[in-house]
Amino acid sequence: MSNAVKKPIRQVIYDTLLKDIFHGRIHAGEKLLESDLAKKFHVSRTPIREALLQLEKQGFVGHRKNIGAVAKKISATTVQDIYDLVALLEEYATEIALDKITQKDISYLKSLNKSMEEKLRSKDFSAYVRENAKFHGFFAKRSGNAVLKETISNLRNRIYRLVIEGQTLPPHVDEYLKCHHDIIEAVVLRKKAKAGNLMRSHVLNAKKYLLQIMERSQKSEF
Repeated sequence: MSNAVKKPIRQVIYDTLLKDIFHGRIHAGEKLLESDLAKKFHVSRTPIREALLQLEKQGFVGHRKNIGAVAKKISATTVQDIYDLVALLEEYATEIALDKITQKDISYLKSLNKSMEEKLRSKDFSAYVRENAKFHGFFAKRSGNAVLKETISNLRNRIYRLVIEGQTLPPHVDEYLKCHHDIIEAVVLRKKAKAGNLMRSHVLNAKKYLLQIMERSQKSEF
């Protein structure tokens, strides 16, 4: 029996629409009518409205007067700017969290990384993405800085779903896992600067791979 958690219908709709916008199947400026989407997904307008609202909050959908919801272009520049800022903030969060991390926390990080390895071996990329969010969220939370934690969370929410189903994962699995392992080892040795630098490099590499996918997707439209 599968242990996979069934997604709420609004999340399924959100994921599908975001993928279609990301890959150019839904073009910038294209109208997203609730009635049409409700027919497409065979649901009421309520989950459609919820999915569109989530997309709007994260900047993937806008509203035009007398038109309604429309898709917005996912800008490579915006993605780059957000990742650059997240890299700096998570570097700082990792460094200041290190003083507060306990042996129990280290055991948690190791078990989390092991779980991510298992998810990747079974090609359960969606589960890996969720576990990866926990890994990064841990350092922001342990920093003890509520504003820093909220800022990182808000920024990640704007771009994190672009890695739905692990689009950047398969070619870089070993590299990602090694980065996490190295970060944990630096934490164990209480090397603040090294742990922070590894985290920043890790986030910047994720940015690079996502931008490569965006570039390929844009070229495929022509």
